[in-house]
Amino acid sequence: MSTAHRPRTDPASGRYAEGLLSHGRAGEYERLLLLEQVCDPGTIRVLASLPMAPDWHCAEVGAGTGGVARWLAERCPRGQVTATDLDTRFLDSMARPAPMRVSRQDVTTADFPPGSLDLVHARAVLTHLPAPEQVVRRMANWLKPGGWLVIEDPTYLPAEHSPYPDFAALLAACEELLARTHGTDNSWARRIPVAMAAAGLTDLGMTADLSVCGRDETEDRYWRQCFAQATPALLESGLMTESRIQRALSHLDQPEFTDVAWMMISCSARRPLG
Repeated sequence: MSTAHRPRTDPASGRYAEGLLSHGRAGEYERLLLLEQVCDPGTIRVLASLPMAPDWHCAEVGAGTGGVARWLAERCPRGQVTATDLDTRFLDSMARPAPMRVSRQDVTTADFPPGSLDLVHARAVLTHLPAPEQVVRRMANWLKPGGWLVIEDPTYLPAEHSPYPDFAALLAACEELLARTHGTDNSWARRIPVAMAAAGLTDLGMTADLSVCGRDETEDRYWRQCFAQATPALLESGLMTESRIQRALSHLDQPEFTDVAWMMISCSARRPLG
């Protein structure tokens, strides 16, 4: 279900910070840990392909529980890694390598000095923002000449193409719920390279990893956690009924079930040296 033309909300608003994606919501820490387990291998493949040096200065935007930031700190022991988030409670409580620091920031308003960073990375962040193209320009300005911007966001396959109507309906309802409550636009991911080029970045790269349900225990645990957190709001909004949610979830218990939940699109680009 496309959300490209729906009104967007302010990510720093109370509705965002206290909504479905709030770090204060029960189960959110567990969901973010599962998201790391699902997505970090793909993210690390992308980051490891860059010409990273031990003295790089990096920003991990929307750092969540800090898995990628810790990896960057291990790769850049003589540099600095700044892990930012609207809510840093999960970062403040973790053990951190020496090059890593934590900063509470809203990426739409906070700033790094121009030309100060070798790498900026954000995953599953810009899709929730009201003007992601402007944020790409802001991030591009932070980069040193030759510095890299890596943005990763999910997009969904058309629900009507799934052979499992109830499961597809649950995914589509969650997408619609985020669009209504946070202004999430899951069509944004395909526009990332255009936004990067418009910001003056070059050497664009794009890859995609499929999230396949029914064949991986961690993937299934992640989606069960997502659906459990969304269920009260789905019922209250009328987007799903209890019986249809249960029919959808029952597929995850069937050994023959497999379906694509989303594609995580990863895009990288470099600030020109000139």
